[in-house]
Amino acid sequence: MGPIDVFTSYVAAGAGAVIGLGVVSLIRTDQPRLRQALGLYRWAFGCIALLGALPLVPPSWQSGYLKVAIGSVAMGVALLAWAFRQLNGRRTAPWGGLLATALAGGCIWGAAWWGDTVFARAIAFVFAFVSVGMTLEQGWIILRSPRVSGSELSLLWVASGFALNWLVAVQHVLSVPGPYPPHWLHVPAWLLPWSALAIALLPLSVAAVVFAIVNERLNAQLRARALSDDLTGTLSRRGLRELGERMLGLQQHPARATAVLMVDVDHFKQVNDAHGHQVGDEVLRFLAQLLRDHLREDALLARYGGEEFTVVLPVRMESEALRVAERLRRVVESTPCRTHGVVIHLTVSIGVAFHHRGQTLEQDLARADASLYEAKHQGRNRVMVAPSATS
Repeated sequence: MGPIDVFTSYVAAGAGAVIGLGVVSLIRTDQPRLRQALGLYRWAFGCIALLGALPLVPPSWQSGYLKVAIGSVAMGVALLAWAFRQLNGRRTAPWGGLLATALAGGCIWGAAWWGDTVFARAIAFVFAFVSVGMTLEQGWIILRSPRVSGSELSLLWVASGFALNWLVAVQHVLSVPGPYPPHWLHVPAWLLPWSALAIALLPLSVAAVVFAIVNERLNAQLRARALSDDLTGTLSRRGLRELGERMLGLQQHPARATAVLMVDVDHFKQVNDAHGHQVGDEVLRFLAQLLRDHLREDALLARYGGEEFTVVLPVRMESEALRVAERLRRVVESTPCRTHGVVIHLTVSIGVAFHHRGQTLEQDLARADASLYEAKHQGRNRVMVAPSATS
């Protein structure tokens, strides 16, 4: 690779950060977690944008300004790591994120007072620590996800390349003590052009990847809303059929890898007659949230109709589904609904069926519904299992 002027790369990174700030500011969402992440990205790009002012600084001040800007970029990278955590649903206490950000910049600014060697080492270690930590955590989150998008993999590649670059920089700064270049990018000669190019492209790369990830998630949110029940926020019957058929299509194991549960509120008509439909609606919302809280994330929960809910659940064996159904029955029985000044004790009847290859979701639902009817007939507040479809 030909020679690249590092100071020009710095200015390009600052300009890219300004563009990234504009791109991120265009994104609108009503999700608090995404709004917080986007706010962190804006602050991060604002910190990195200081590099773009280098040509405007008088030559006699450039050395001092660059040290200030490098510390600010370290804070920006720490904010990016915090924002990526937030984007992926990992909680970071505000005081913890602010402390990490302040330490990233403070270590570099403080090291500037202790001489060139300490300053160069502080740059390498701070950027290596933040980038490696971000790469390891994002890799763990992304690779454990059941569905990995191309945008998320791109993010992982960007973070991995940045981390590898700074690990080499740490090795170099420990083995080659000076002289240090005026741009402070103290890396092997063969790596210098690539490092400069990576710095120049980092803000735009991050902005593009973030925009793609957020856009994918907002589209998924809109699709989920189209497939959800307005009252309870669970899947609608349409959503159940679409996502349920997809779950069955992805089934990789032989028979009985998926269970279908039909859950019906016992004597729900009495709740509406005694307290009115508004209270009845609150009871359904309460029950939906209670069921959601006690199901795994890979389970599909849908409102099948009226006071009847459906769960499609991947399982390893029949006993696992029966334990889940019994746990749901007990938690509903032991958790009264308190709403509008009244306390309503609920019970549910649950019918369970197991999916077999060659069967459709509609057939599974029909067998689960038949076992639910049997549970009602046997006295309610119980779990009944449908006979095997092959028996």
